[in-house]
Amino acid sequence: MWISRGPSTTLSSHVAPLRRYSFQSEYDTQRYSSEDWRRRSAGCSGVAAGSPAASPRLRWRRPAAQVARLDSDAASHRMRARKPMTMPRVVCPSPVSSVDGNQSIGTLTHAGCRNTVVFSSASGGAGTSVFAAMVAWRLAQRKLQCALVDCDFAAGGIDVLLGIENEPGLRFQTVDIPLGKTEGAALNGELPQWERVGVLASQPWNGSDPEPWTVSAVLEALAQANDVVVVDIGAPSALHSLPMLRQCRQVVLAELTVLGLARARAARAMMIRQGESRPIMVGVVPRGLSRRGGVVDAHEASEYLHEELAGVVAPDRGLHGDVLEGLGIRAIGKSSRKAVDAVVGAIETGVGGDGP
Repeated sequence: MWISRGPSTTLSSHVAPLRRYSFQSEYDTQRYSSEDWRRRSAGCSGVAAGSPAASPRLRWRRPAAQVARLDSDAASHRMRARKPMTMPRVVCPSPVSSVDGNQSIGTLTHAGCRNTVVFSSASGGAGTSVFAAMVAWRLAQRKLQCALVDCDFAAGGIDVLLGIENEPGLRFQTVDIPLGKTEGAALNGELPQWERVGVLASQPWNGSDPEPWTVSAVLEALAQANDVVVVDIGAPSALHSLPMLRQCRQVVLAELTVLGLARARAARAMMIRQGESRPIMVGVVPRGLSRRGGVVDAHEASEYLHEELAGVVAPDRGLHGDVLEGLGIRAIGKSSRKAVDAVVGAIETGVGGDGP
């Protein structure tokens, strides 16, 4: 229904007053009530307020340039009103090792590196843990106080291999060093014993991996409280996550096959490239061969590795069966004794121990 406003009621006469209310920003709409806006809009179109017949062609519309400017002003206002986003600050503890308060995480002192020996193998299943345990046992037989540490956090279980998994004592997953400090003598007293060797095993199935500063503090404390610390890391690639062991003496087991020697040569090159000392290389004859046709000769292996082999470990069926049955290592067999004694002699020379 049309609203009569007299003879002077025209579209231009109603549009002109409305232009006085051009908004500078979207927040100026608070100056006008919604009822006032509907009344003026209905007056512009010449139809009753709220009528569905109001034609959108006759309603006053804000120019496109003005709309764009208003949108930009509103966006700027919102950005100014919004608080700046800040990331939460995470404060991490900075523990140090047990001996030197100024020592950084991931390193061992010179004394700690001097009597710590790291065992690894580039080929899985070469018997690294068994050989490391036999070396620790032989060191204990030579009146050296020795600790055997399992740093193979991916597999672990050296206590199961030795048959002492039910013995009470610490495991890596139960070591708690909140301040990064521990006493070596107290730690030795908490370790389960095997053939007069303290064993700190890793049980990945019973917890998460220890923190790097925990590993560093434990190794430093054990190195100060023992004559020799034998560390089993499994594969040489574990040195990337255990940088505190890179400067320690390395023993690498090389499987005497074409593939095993290629892997051992790459591991040796990596250690030398990272500034580590030249590792002690030990050859291992693979198990399960019906004949010696696939085994590389020790002399040829030394030439290929550019490193003289300290010894060769041959398969021992009796030892293999004892380990599989959970009986542990009951003796150092003839097939391994020569290589074990050669490595023990090199370790004694490095740490300054006196053998019989």
